[in-house]
Amino acid sequence: MNDLLATFVPEARDLLQAAASGLLRLERSAGDAALVNEVFRALHTIKGSSGLFDAAALTRVAHAGEDLLDGVRAGRTVLTPDMVDLLLDSLDQLGRWIDSLEREGCLPGDADAVARRTAAGLHALMAAGDAAQEPEPCPGSPGTADATAWLRDAATARAPGCGPVLSVRYAPDGGCFYRGEDPLNLFRQVPDLLGMRITPGAAWPPPGELDPYLCNLVFHALTAAPLAAVEHLFRYVADQVQITALPAEPESGGATVVERILSGQRRILEAPADAEETLRRIAAVAGTLAGMEHAGGLPWDAAALAAAAADAAGEGSAAPLLALLSPAVREPPQASPVLQDSPPLQDSPPLQAIPGRDSSHPAGGGGQAPRVLKVGQDSIDRMMNLIGELAVAKNAMPFLALRAEEVHGCREMAREIKEHYAVINRLAQDLQSTIMQVAMIPVSEVFDRFPRLVRDIARKLGKQVELVIEGGDTAADKAIIEALGDPLVHIVRNALDHGVEPPSERQAAGKPGHATLRLAARREGDRIVIEVSDDGHGIDPATIRQSAVRKGVVDASRAARLTDQEAVNLIFHAGFSTASEVSDLSGRGVGMDVVRSAAERFGGGADVTSRPGEGTSVRLSLPLSMAITRVMVVEASGTMFGIPMDTIAETVRLQAGRIRRVGQAEAFVLRDTVVPLIRLADLLRMETAGGAGNGAEGDAVLVVRVGGATAGLVVDRFREGTDVVLKPLEGMLAGMRGYAGTALLGDGRVLMVLNLKELLQ
Repeated sequence: MNDLLATFVPEARDLLQAAASGLLRLERSAGDAALVNEVFRALHTIKGSSGLFDAAALTRVAHAGEDLLDGVRAGRTVLTPDMVDLLLDSLDQLGRWIDSLEREGCLPGDADAVARRTAAGLHALMAAGDAAQEPEPCPGSPGTADATAWLRDAATARAPGCGPVLSVRYAPDGGCFYRGEDPLNLFRQVPDLLGMRITPGAAWPPPGELDPYLCNLVFHALTAAPLAAVEHLFRYVADQVQITALPAEPESGGATVVERILSGQRRILEAPADAEETLRRIAAVAGTLAGMEHAGGLPWDAAALAAAAADAAGEGSAAPLLALLSPAVREPPQASPVLQDSPPLQDSPPLQAIPGRDSSHPAGGGGQAPRVLKVGQDSIDRMMNLIGELAVAKNAMPFLALRAEEVHGCREMAREIKEHYAVINRLAQDLQSTIMQVAMIPVSEVFDRFPRLVRDIARKLGKQVELVIEGGDTAADKAIIEALGDPLVHIVRNALDHGVEPPSERQAAGKPGHATLRLAARREGDRIVIEVSDDGHGIDPATIRQSAVRKGVVDASRAARLTDQEAVNLIFHAGFSTASEVSDLSGRGVGMDVVRSAAERFGGGADVTSRPGEGTSVRLSLPLSMAITRVMVVEASGTMFGIPMDTIAETVRLQAGRIRRVGQAEAFVLRDTVVPLIRLADLLRMETAGGAGNGAEGDAVLVVRVGGATAGLVVDRFREGTDVVLKPLEGMLAGMRGYAGTALLGDGRVLMVLNLKELLQ
């Protein structure tokens, strides 16, 4: 059971997410039958799978939700926002129970009570929706407002004094065959059976789309058996059976159920048929009449029935049975026979191949379906660690080649090592790229939580918001995607609370009442960019300046000198908020600073642009992967350092004559732009080995871009670019500013990788 549970838990979570997402889309597209079926199937699968475990409460809630959706699917119920609310709450509850199953192997102690309340709420909404719909009468659906002919005319199914008649409706679960159930055989065991009918639960699909393993039948019967006996027979499928006690007196002027049954039997016998089919019908009708005679209420005795049946079978003609039936039947003008006007069930012919279909391929596919292999996260992490170690081992080969040439004088061996390094380097990069693709997950893993969040917050605030998601299939490292969750929640909450206006305010400003919140992802080079934008009232720089001065973030004179964009950027300052009141959504000064800090922790950044009256856009930029980092090795004061490649714009050689002094600082002009110069040795407070500069070649300068600003970083020497596995600083060095971490070089030396954002800002 542990293996089954380990399989059930992640699959159930995926199904819950799919159901929640489908419900939110269904709320906007109420008539989309495909969406209804998608959500229905998700709950149906959870209900069926949960039967493997001791989780009756979970099964009960899933079944209640399935019942409600079945009503929507059948058109009996109109889906309302209240229904969506309760269904979403039910999915949340199922998620909590699945967590409990994973942690403890069982449900909480109050699960049964919670399940009863939740199921009752779902069924109450379903009943209210059914009543509001006032559907057309549906034969075999007892308890509807119009009572239907099945119930109304069953009042006289028994002769006076013979006791009550029960109407039984059995709608087997679609996946009952997978649990070893045989609905037809079970229903044939109903004691004292007076009449039986089988109808499809839904319209039959085209033959090419028919699923033979999905039960689509509903069984109806009338029985004179005691209620206890019928309930005992269906004790294992009680939630799929409706049992109704019928009144004993007939409705005046109406045909009795017995009369309707006999009328149906007569039409079966009168329908044209060949000799073999006629004999089958005679036997079937005789069997039905014998069962009714045994129950009582027929106007002839067993001997007369047996004689008529024998004569009919002997003559190969239905005439003797028709002669017995005709005087006893008073057929009403609009008779609705209990039994279908079709031959009784017969043995089905063997399945025939559908012409033109290749049985070697799955139905609906044009070829071999792609194979999918599920791999545990631990295995993925192990592969990522191994590719990192391979990158370190690969980087040792150039050092071996240099040692072979300079120390041992083996130039030919050095050349061969370099050739092999080129091959291994190509293979390692291909392997790294492949493993990175396996380790990456789509950003939809995070985006999927926001339709529900946006819906709930918008309803709470009384705002109308349409969420548009783009680029959900953009993939990045799992650690990066998971790190996006909390920052995006802060951004979306701020957009809904501060950015989006109420419908009346939007309409007064000439905007549509529905606001649009856009959540987009795209790939730019080796980075993933997430953008959250809204069409609200935007950010007013004047309001930001006033709030910043009031909260002591900046003084009044500095606030007056800020450009509009610089003022808007103050929202990333710790403790900054424009909210006048503290609520559960905003006002505590915690939010946008967390967004920027989280992005920077993973080597990314955040920026915001806004136009008053038009909207706001927040942009997050993060690396695609954290496993392997590309760095350039540089040298300063005889020590090597690593500079992340994503911060380097270009490298230049700068002659002394191009350097200008601006006050106490140095700068140079690069393509009509003044770029400040910073010497890395001075920045790290290291003693320089000699005078600045590299002779005739000039200073080696890295042009870097950090936080939107450009600077020239003067180093002693450029070294090679290399892939490294970046390890964060630990122990006493964990809090050291200016360092992103350490990496191991191919020759065994430790490389300190710099965090230029902390060093330069």
